[in-house]
Amino acid sequence: MAKFITGIELTNEVCDIIKEAKKHLLIVSPFIQLDDYFKKLFDKHKKFPERHLIIAFGKNSKNPQRSLKNEDLNYFKDFPNISIIYIPTLHAKYYANEGKGIITSINLYDYSFDNNVEFGVLSETKIIGGSDVDKEAWDATTKILKDNYAVFVKRPNFKKKFLRGKDYLGSKIQLDLTKMLLNGKIPNKVNVFDFEEINFIDEEEEVEIGSREEFMKNNSKQQSESVINDNLLSATNLGKIKNKSFDEVIEIMCTKNYLHDKKTITNEGEKAGIQFKQNSKGNKWIVYPESLAEIL
Repeated sequence: MAKFITGIELTNEVCDIIKEAKKHLLIVSPFIQLDDYFKKLFDKHKKFPERHLIIAFGKNSKNPQRSLKNEDLNYFKDFPNISIIYIPTLHAKYYANEGKGIITSINLYDYSFDNNVEFGVLSETKIIGGSDVDKEAWDATTKILKDNYAVFVKRPNFKKKFLRGKDYLGSKIQLDLTKMLLNGKIPNKVNVFDFEEINFIDEEEEVEIGSREEFMKNNSKQQSESVINDNLLSATNLGKIKNKSFDEVIEIMCTKNYLHDKKTITNEGEKAGIQFKQNSKGNKWIVYPESLAEIL
């Protein structure tokens, strides 16, 4: 059942939601500012790459750092499995894990916890005696997240082990538009749920390194193909022309509406000559006409 809470009980329940998360942790707060205690609560989740941390913040479209400071943003970007979503019109506050959630007036802001009078409604997810409020709140929040601006996504990679279990191989940033956002430019909408929560890499998919002779032969062939294909370059190689990183190239292409994200070409992008390239093993990547270096 749902329960009204305030004062120290509200503070304790919000902290417990952060501390007790096992599968996912959702933080929806227009303003976020972390003190040492909040960081201590979050830190324990860094050791568990399967736990998905979702941070949604908003307001201050011209200066988002007033809502989430760069220091705290970079702190969250260190987590192994995290999604950060920007919602320009956000005013609601909601904290949830797989067991319970709180709809509340309180921001994840140290000043609010220490000085303001705040209210909240706590609901728990249970097979018997649970509350529909928690599910309704989670579903409504999920839709809002889907319809807004994912600006940072990092996901863990695992290798499946024989029979059961898996080995963690590290995490990879799949989207980073935070620099654009912090410069006061709202990027194109990216659905955070287009990204898998975890990725599995099969042993047989690992790249095999052949002899030096084979490498030199294949490298020469690839260089010849590049000339034939009218100098179509990867984002990394295109960026080298203007000393831009891979992420900066993707950010610019998204701004120009040539890409939806690093894996999806828009209609405008296709008209500009951006296309997919595929090798003999079926691996695909996006390549760009060398002339697009002019817009970097």
